[in-house]
Amino acid sequence: MNKLSEIVAKIKQAGFKQTKVRSALLKSLLQTRTPLSVPELELNLSNQGLKANKSTLYREITFLKEQGIIKEIQLGEDKKRFEIEGETHHHHLVCIKCEDILDYELERELDEEEQKITKNTHFKVLNHSLEFFGLCKTCQQV
Repeated sequence: MNKLSEIVAKIKQAGFKQTKVRSALLKSLLQTRTPLSVPELELNLSNQGLKANKSTLYREITFLKEQGIIKEIQLGEDKKRFEIEGETHHHHLVCIKCEDILDYELERELDEEEQKITKNTHFKVLNHSLEFFGLCKTCQQV
């Protein structure tokens, strides 16, 4: 069973229907390794022959977030981006010149640091985000 089929089964199992816009959003997010912004998602929908108004698009994004299927991230910019909630925890490498975004898995997770934070500050960490900003290989050569 492919990832899209798994997600659709999860949605149906929760008692919800699978809409055309929802399917197109999921396909867009599954076909890229880069978190996508709302304008990028709109463009991908258009490329799939679908047109959705902004309220429908945001409603579907909210639904997918509430179901734990996608997550929202912000990468040092004013816009929110979305990606499929992954099986592995990863971070992002963001090129400040071409804006390319790569997923990167750390060899060591940050669990120890999170435990220290909780112990030292009594702050309960629920989630964290770690991004690295710099120049990709291509932009370094320009």
